[in-house]
Amino acid sequence: MTIGEILKAKRKALLMTQEQVAEQIFVSQKSISNWETQKTYPDIDSLIRLAHLYQLSLDQILLEDSDIVKNIKKQSELKTMQKLAIPPMITNIGLTLLAATQHWWGPASIQALIIILISMFANFIPMFYFRIKVDELANQVDKKKLANWLLVLYIVAVIIIAVVILHFLPNLFK
Repeated sequence: MTIGEILKAKRKALLMTQEQVAEQIFVSQKSISNWETQKTYPDIDSLIRLAHLYQLSLDQILLEDSDIVKNIKKQSELKTMQKLAIPPMITNIGLTLLAATQHWWGPASIQALIIILISMFANFIPMFYFRIKVDELANQVDKKKLANWLLVLYIVAVIIIAVVILHFLPNLFK
């Protein structure tokens, strides 16, 4: 028996309408409908309220249909990936500002500039990885979108390589 079937059967056994259940657990009637048809799953707070209302244990609800447990894990991983995508982006902004403002701070050595550019490129890899994982977890994976992300990564790599070459080019002919 799926969670939707359990919720619907318990609601009907208590002779309640979806509206009455919604009022009792502080959600919309549409939410109850979506849960019963398994279009969506209830969050943890709603599950606890449903368990109290229907006089069920959480084990009875969760163990019957492991899809809800998978969905909860997926949402948790999605939030983690979104948080992990932030530090590489902030670091890249800092490195970009550092490289762009070298004439204000005094000229950096070519080696320092190369290290900054390589760090930026290396930092783009986890940034794009986490962004792609977020899209996958949100079921928004689109081959075109993935190709666009890879194209951006490729363009960034070409720009970084071009800057390094342009920096070295004058020194090669001295």
